Amino acid sequence: MNKKKDKYLYIFLHVPKTGGTTFSNHIEHSLKRSEIFSTSKLRYDHITSRVDKEKVKVVIGHASYYGIHKLFPGKVPRYILFLRDPAERIVSSYNFDMRNRRGKIIPFWKWYSSQLKNETVYFLDLKFRGKEGSKADLPRPLVSFFAKISKSKRIFLFFQKIYGYYISLFRSSESMNKKRLENAKELVDNCWHIGFVSNLDSSLKEIFKEMKLPTKWSDENVTHKRKNFFKLDGDTRKKLYLDNKYEKELFDYALSKK
Repeated sequence: MNKKKDKYLYIFLHVPKTGGTTFSNHIEHSLKRSEIFSTSKLRYDHITSRVDKEKVKVVIGHASYYGIHKLFPGKVPRYILFLRDPAERIVSSYNFDMRNRRGKIIPFWKWYSSQLKNETVYFLDLKFRGKEGSKADLPRPLVSFFAKISKSKRIFLFFQKIYGYYISLFRSSESMNKKRLENAKELVDNCWHIGFVSNLDSSLKEIFKEMKLPTKWSDENVTHKRKNFFKLDGDTRKKLYLDNKYEKELFDYALSKK
């Protein structure tokens, strides 16, 4: 890899349930540990003073955000984002939650009633504004508090989800949703590569080829081999599109940029 290529910093903005695990695992298998900066090792906390910034080539993890490249002076940022059809992403998220649930399975519509609507727009708005949060923009003091009272990742994520439900009650106005959508679209405009789960193999091949990495990887998207508790049908798709109209608009906008 020439010197110009070495200056690139590939930053992955990992939207949940969009094939990010396949991408991240291949990066971890193909590069040295010193060349990867993972923002999720300590959940929503990362310490750049412990890494050699010159050696870092890729930033991964759910807690990465737009502007994180400023922590790596001299690097040329290339932001990478994968998106997924909103209805398919929501159903995938439900099946994932149920596969990892202990106890009685919650029916899809009951589960869905408590989910954050337009989640991808919410997520990317946070990222565009330089926030590290995921489903909930959990403040650092609360992160520290929950980390101290619980060593269980499951309990930590439970607190995060409860906080997300609470805060969404006060952040769901039309004007605020439209502003989030504007920010999410601008973030899409500023990404070097926008990929889609429906064409993930093509995106990964293009990205890895540009990064001079092996273009053969292990597909971690094995959902089809696991038990699904709910299958998407036409009526459900229409309902989810209606409830998540801003996320659908963002998805269509990103498709139009290809």
